[in-house]
Amino acid sequence: MKDRFKLTEVWFKLVLSAFFTFLYLLSSPYPEKAKQFPQLIIIFTLIVILISLMRDFSRKEVVVEGIADVHDTELKVLDETTKKKRRKRFYQAWGIILISMAIGFLGGFLFSTFSLFVGFALFFGKRTRKNLFKHTLIAVVMTILIYITFQWIMGIPLLTGILW
Repeated sequence: MKDRFKLTEVWFKLVLSAFFTFLYLLSSPYPEKAKQFPQLIIIFTLIVILISLMRDFSRKEVVVEGIADVHDTELKVLDETTKKKRRKRFYQAWGIILISMAIGFLGGFLFSTFSLFVGFALFFGKRTRKNLFKHTLIAVVMTILIYITFQWIMGIPLLTGILW
């Protein structure tokens, strides 16, 4: 049992659980509708951390030392074309995120969500007609689910933007 507290990951999880407990207590004086979402995220995170801690303490063996020997691994060097493709994908992803944020700023979070789903589907999905319809349908369904969850259940306005 004492060996388990020597693990850095156990201490990190304990500190995280204390931090999220503090955040939960900090959110309690908020109005009822405003505190539902933060408390929901905090409770979910605390449950996941506690499950992880229970798994750490229920293990039979404790690995205190990390991997010291990596002699049979190979160093993989990327060629220039692979680097360019990865860099292009990185810039495309950030472009989609920034454009979606701008759309959300103008039209509200709901439009931002839809444009994010559709943008990633267009740039990173297979570009066949069948897949485009499927990805657009998924974007519409996910946007509707987010709207119902946040707007109706939690009372968080998602359609407030500069344009209205």
